[in-house]
Amino acid sequence: MNIPPTDGIRVDAESLCSLVRSIFENIPIPADHARLIADLLVDTELRGVISHGVGQVERYVRDFQNGTINPEPAPRLLKEGPVTATFSGDGGLGMIVATKAMSLAIPKARDQGVAIATTTYHGHVGSVGKYVRMALREDLIGIGFSGRCASPQYDYEAIVQASIQGSPPLAFGFPAGPDHPAFLLDMASQVPWDEAYFKKMPQVFYKAMGLSHVANILSGTLGGQMLPEFDRRTIQHERADQSGFFMAIDIERFVPPEAFKNDIDHLMDEVRKMQPYPGYTEALLPGVLEWQKERAYPQEGIPITADAKTAIEQLADELGCSVPWS
Repeated sequence: MNIPPTDGIRVDAESLCSLVRSIFENIPIPADHARLIADLLVDTELRGVISHGVGQVERYVRDFQNGTINPEPAPRLLKEGPVTATFSGDGGLGMIVATKAMSLAIPKARDQGVAIATTTYHGHVGSVGKYVRMALREDLIGIGFSGRCASPQYDYEAIVQASIQGSPPLAFGFPAGPDHPAFLLDMASQVPWDEAYFKKMPQVFYKAMGLSHVANILSGTLGGQMLPEFDRRTIQHERADQSGFFMAIDIERFVPPEAFKNDIDHLMDEVRKMQPYPGYTEALLPGVLEWQKERAYPQEGIPITADAKTAIEQLADELGCSVPWS
């Protein structure tokens, strides 16, 4: 879980975004890419998802510098239909092509009721919830996955848990009224292996493993990552080994949008009146805590970890950028 850090500092969102943008511009990468990456990372921080916020900056910078991720990608549309599209990320960071994918899926969904865009040959997309929220802002349902196609080879001596390949993320978002949080489930699918816990609740591991493979198949396999052009064993930019699946659904094709959002509001309000899990003070559904932080942090500042602070300071010094704190 993303627990607010207490070992770092609080930083103004605009200042943090400006610094991160400057770091990427000084690598250099295209200015519009630097701006988008910085905006998305800080947007993630504003919702308290520290695992996929500015703590990722050093990783991305090093990938750009050593060429394992293409610093100047030109994503291209590979196929397109009335309700579908598939993109190549040209070896770049996944945020660039994932944003393009959902940006195309949204108007297609408005026109046809539903749309799906897949992406392949790119690096990390960050938290998948960012792209789902693009659909939510348009009062659409959003769904997103990221993952890989089947591995070229498997270790037959390993237990089946090892077939997952990382922890593919899944996100599902349903819009709510203007004064309520959207329902947004944004999660990793893998459950870390624990033999003792497996003996108690094996179904948890089997369900998680199934979800992980669904995310990988809809992202990597449907996205075409197994095709020779995108084979992870031969691609030029070796860290560009991920794919994505992004879906938008127009609620109006099913029920009046206001009725749908009112029902989501009712759900969120009623659940908050229930008894929480043991050890917790509130009964909340996915999306509420992030919504609360998104409203508080612009005034209070974004809390960033001591490790992220140190890494950003070192990058800023290396790349000739000034930090907005003492």
